[in-house]
Amino acid sequence: MIIDLDTAGQVALGRLDPQATLVVGGGAAGLAVALGLEDRGRPVVLLESGGDPRDVEAQAASSKLNVGQVSGAPYRGLEGGRARVLGGATQLWHGQCTRLRDSDLAVRPWVPGSGWPLGPSDLEPWYTAAEAWFGLSGRGYDAERWAEHRSVSPIPWSPDKLQADFSEYTITPHLGSKHRRRLTRSSTVTTVQHATVVGVLVEEQRAVGVRLRDRSGAEVELRGGRVVLAAGAIENARILMLSDPEGIGLGTGRGVTGRYLQDHPVVETLEIHPTRRSWLQDRTSHLHRGRRRLYPKVRLSRAAQEGSRLVAANAVLVHEHDDPGLEAVRRLLGSAVARTRPESLRRDVVRAVGSVPAVARTAYRRWVRGLSAGRPSSSVRLQIWLEQVPDRESRVTLGAASDPLGLPVADVRWRLADQEIETSRVFSRWVADDLRSAGLAEVTELPAMVDDAAWRAQVVDAYHPAGTTRMSVDPAEGVVDTDSRVHGLDGLFVAGSSVFPIAGYANPTLTIVALSLRLAHHLAGLPARR
Repeated sequence: MIIDLDTAGQVALGRLDPQATLVVGGGAAGLAVALGLEDRGRPVVLLESGGDPRDVEAQAASSKLNVGQVSGAPYRGLEGGRARVLGGATQLWHGQCTRLRDSDLAVRPWVPGSGWPLGPSDLEPWYTAAEAWFGLSGRGYDAERWAEHRSVSPIPWSPDKLQADFSEYTITPHLGSKHRRRLTRSSTVTTVQHATVVGVLVEEQRAVGVRLRDRSGAEVELRGGRVVLAAGAIENARILMLSDPEGIGLGTGRGVTGRYLQDHPVVETLEIHPTRRSWLQDRTSHLHRGRRRLYPKVRLSRAAQEGSRLVAANAVLVHEHDDPGLEAVRRLLGSAVARTRPESLRRDVVRAVGSVPAVARTAYRRWVRGLSAGRPSSSVRLQIWLEQVPDRESRVTLGAASDPLGLPVADVRWRLADQEIETSRVFSRWVADDLRSAGLAEVTELPAMVDDAAWRAQVVDAYHPAGTTRMSVDPAEGVVDTDSRVHGLDGLFVAGSSVFPIAGYANPTLTIVALSLRLAHHLAGLPARR
């Protein structure tokens, strides 16, 4: 069942099961927890600050609640890459999935703050479950995936330093759209839209409910059996701080709340000049098999990281295409799927008609050969995706300004480390050496390769905030324990990338869902609160 707080009000909330698990946030983490509990017959109230994913105007209005302050390095992920809507940020997501590697979970002496309190065996069954949840192949993310595309030989990377890497795309990335009908029909999960959680209710060291506000700012309380914060790495920390009169956080690890903010710094370092442009493009662009799509990449080996004291990283070759006709076709198809009218319909139709041969060639390559666009790219750059060194002073706090509900906004102070700069440069030079030695390309170093100021001016976050309620055994080092329960507080759990102690370089959504399915399993085994 889906209801709206604006119209349902306190009376409807009073009819909800008082033993239900209250899940705050309807994105990947919240949906995985809620649906995982539903699969086990447990009652859930799913609280979403936004509304229906089909309501574009309501989504735009809700996005004003994401406003905040940036007091550190520029951080576009504060407002960009976030969506207050059923489905959350997955409504903006392209669907890339990959796992954290075993080495990403391990303590690495050369990376301060590295290591997870969970090991590969703890996550393996939940990664398998998450891959099934997304409809992925489960065939891994290593060089073995080249076997699915035998007509394309891989680039011969130096295996002591560089190794093949893949991500796989789910064909249903927009989880709000995917699960809306199931939630509408559910008798176990009640979804409450336009319900912005502004605090957790705590009595005798136990979370007993939440404080909600509707779009007018009217506040109500909702009580439940336990509470799961699944509102994203920025909002999870903010809710914990808003729940504390001192603005610090909850539990015995409260002093760590909001700290260790990480993302995936992305920086372009090399201009690539291919000697075999089409050959290189076919091996570094999307590969297709039916509806399944892979993205071939290259990553740093564990030995190379240790030998040169580098953080984990991978890289892609970004191919720019100057083809107005194909772009017009993409816009028309996108508008058809979204049922909207293109801004320049007549111009796009004319350009699309003129590009029929190119479209036919691209379709042949896509559906027959499993390759991407038929025309060689006009430019190619190396783009590095980096892990971050966990930094206690990289953090989210409450700012001086207020959001539209009159509450303190998030203040983001994102910090970048010299080790990340060095990693991007060493990695880039190894890629350049291999491309040259194989006779595949020459390269030109971009300013970020030699000038620290240029590097910091160019680097951007990947809209992947993490680490702000990190998992730890010791409350002095984190906010939640290995069951994702807030240290020292019963009945309060956190789901999502905010619990990552260190975020690696991998796209986070598969790990978010794996941890959330694990949490649902754990919650289903807990006794009901008396």
